[in-house]
Amino acid sequence: MSEDTFAFRLKVLLEHKKLSLQQVADAVGISRPAVHKWTRGGEIDYSNLRRLAAFLDVNWVWLRYGDEAVRDLGIAGTTELPMTDLRRRYTAEIMSNEARMKQAQESAGIVTWEWNLVTDELIYSSNCEKLYGRELRSNDEFWEILHPEDAIWLTPDALKDVVASKAPRVWDFRIILPDGQIRWIESRVATLLDDAGRPVRVVGTTIDISARKEAESAQSGRLQLLNDAARIAGVGAWRWLRAQDELIVTDEWCRLFGIDPRHSPRHYVELSQHIHPDDRAAREAAVNDALLRRADYRVLYRASLPDDTWRLVVEQGQARVAPHGEDVWLTALCRAAQPADMQSIAQPIAEDGAPGNK
Repeated sequence: MSEDTFAFRLKVLLEHKKLSLQQVADAVGISRPAVHKWTRGGEIDYSNLRRLAAFLDVNWVWLRYGDEAVRDLGIAGTTELPMTDLRRRYTAEIMSNEARMKQAQESAGIVTWEWNLVTDELIYSSNCEKLYGRELRSNDEFWEILHPEDAIWLTPDALKDVVASKAPRVWDFRIILPDGQIRWIESRVATLLDDAGRPVRVVGTTIDISARKEAESAQSGRLQLLNDAARIAGVGAWRWLRAQDELIVTDEWCRLFGIDPRHSPRHYVELSQHIHPDDRAAREAAVNDALLRRADYRVLYRASLPDDTWRLVVEQGQARVAPHGEDVWLTALCRAAQPADMQSIAQPIAEDGAPGNK
């Protein structure tokens, strides 16, 4: 329960004045269950509120709406909640929760920060130095450690744009530690507004993502190696996830079939559009048999090229159950046919379709 509620203020006052629910009910002229509902967050009408406030000897506006309402209305005098056992427990719970949150954030390596737009004060959490290699007390000190290549786009103007747009942002950038080491940082930034909708604070969380960036770089390198190898070998590939009807094709497959990778097929049925009409049925029969038996297949057919010529292609694929679930993945490699393929593969080419590779 929040401390800034009618129910909380009422419970504290009842505890402080040692009043029972029945005593309040008798004084206000209502039932005991009605008072109990008030202490649980139930609504109270104006007449009962005035009688209750008079009985408790407090300002009725403060009792119902709290300190901020009293200040906004310019009501003289203030009312403070006594430090009862309830408030002590509530305060202790808040402090305990904050301590647990701080410990969890520091264990996860998360640094929090807040920039006050009114005072220009910048505050970082206590584990700032562990992440940044130094304490940061101003935005100028942050700009000093930003990697030169990232300082081109992550500038004071970029920060001002966040404030102006009032939209959250996620930035990945590099910093240079005192020992010269480069560290990747992910920063999530949000702008907080006052009641009038004006930006008053910018808050954020930052975390070290160097390990993730290194893994992404290694993965990108391996992928580039595979792409280079496929291009050198002239081998294209595709994979069909049958349940979602999602088709993934490689750039080399597109080059083999004379297609711009930007317009590559996205669904399995679209593959047939790039196969000679006379060869489609036989190829589809081989694929369906592989799907039925969860087996491999190998076929020879003519690929229809955009310039109305065709190219003899070998397609070798396999149907397998997906790693998670019972769905079937169909994966295939395609390459331009060689003379030896004409003898080793049963050709689905019609009798009048004499080979004539482009």
